Formats: sequence, structure tokens, C-alpha cells
Amino acid sequence: MEDVDCCRRSFAASIKDTAARLLQDPSVAPRAVITERMNTCRICDKFNATTQICDVCLCFLPLKTTMANAACPIGKWVEFKK
Repeated sequence: MEDVDCCRRSFAASIKDTAARLLQDPSVAPRAVITERMNTCRICDKFNATTQICDVCLCFLPLKTTMANAACPIGKWVEFKK
């Protein structure tokens, strides 16, 4: 696994981090940003189309891409700042 800031050792750790980020800032990105993020993820070789989970950070991408304070662990998209 690549050594990046949000890499997890398990899916459970990813869920825990996602919950913490949502509690810290429950802001939702605009629909256009969410769509662009998901489209970027869908064409990425790290995207598992069956589970819709990123093979790098182990996040469930239909949820992660909605979070304003989330970012791609390999830099394909960044946090949404108002």
C-alpha cells in the first residue's frame, strides 16, 4: 500500500476516520464537485467498481466524494473550500 496521509490498514479504520471527519465538518460539497470527483474515481485504476471502494484509502467513494473536507489520497481531487 502506498504511504499517503489517509491510508488505512483496514476498512474499519477507514469508517472510523470518515465518521470523525463528518463530526468535524459535516459540510457537503456542491453537486457538480461530487459528480466530478466520482467521475475521476471511476476512471482511476485504484477504484474497485464492484465495491465502489478505493484500493488506496479503503473509503466508500459514494460517501467520501460528498464530503467537503475529503481529498483523494493520491492527489486526483482536493478538499472543497468555499
